[in-house]
Amino acid sequence: MAKHNSENKRDTINKMKNDIENTEFNMRQSDKMIDSIDDEIVKSELELRNFRREQSLRNMKQNIENEYDKENNIKNNLK
Repeated sequence: MAKHNSENKRDTINKMKNDIENTEFNMRQSDKMIDSIDDEIVKSELELRNFRREQSLRNMKQNIENEYDKENNIKNNLK
C-alpha cells in the first residue's frame, strides 16, 4: 500500500532538515579547519566551499518553507 501524500511530504521535509543539519555541521568543521590552517590556498578553498554551502542552505530552507506552504494549502483546501 502506498503512503499517503502528506506522509511523503513529511518524509521529504525530514530529509531536507537532515541535509541542513549535515551541511551546517560541515560548515562548522570547515570553519575550525580554516582557523587552524596556515596554507592560504587551502583556506581559500575551504572558504569557497562554505560560501557554496551557505547558498545551498538558503535554498534548502526555502524548499522546506515551500513544502510547508504546499502542505498547508492542501489541508486548507480540504476543509
